[in-house]
Amino acid sequence: MSESTLNIAIWLERRLDMSLGFHLVAARLYGIVVNDPSALHDESAQAARTSFIDEGRDAYALINGSAGVVARSFDAAAVVTAGWAAPLADDVTLTHRPSRHPQRRRVRAVAVVNDDGVASLIRFEDDPVHVIAQAERGTGNIIDALEAMWFGEPTEFVNLRTTRGGCIRRL
Repeated sequence: MSESTLNIAIWLERRLDMSLGFHLVAARLYGIVVNDPSALHDESAQAARTSFIDEGRDAYALINGSAGVVARSFDAAAVVTAGWAAPLADDVTLTHRPSRHPQRRRVRAVAVVNDDGVASLIRFEDDPVHVIAQAERGTGNIIDALEAMWFGEPTEFVNLRTTRGGCIRRL
């Protein structure tokens, strides 16, 4: 992952924090056009612009569907989710489901992918000033899914103009 990917993720998360909250009912997919990469640190600059593409309860279906194909037409794409996080046991397992854990915390996660790789960060509702940025690629299914969406072959999608006839186009 490059610094530019992380800068885009930080830029987007700052903007989402002003309006989105921590109680999303569905994962959201955004497309990002970067106007001025050098201005991503400047909060008053119009360094980039985002476009909401779609949302869905299953982030993987969202990424792997036609919305993922649309996302590839931007400079970068981002998946935003919210949910519960909980500490792991010493053996790196969960003792409870995060939503039922006594030490659970509400979290919002942002993962951004572009030609340079994937960057992600999280912010907790009970400590909204502190953002945890993933400086390295990270691990996990969502990271793998984003890379497959961005770097893989375009998937089949429904051509909305011809769905009545059941036509499927391949990009």
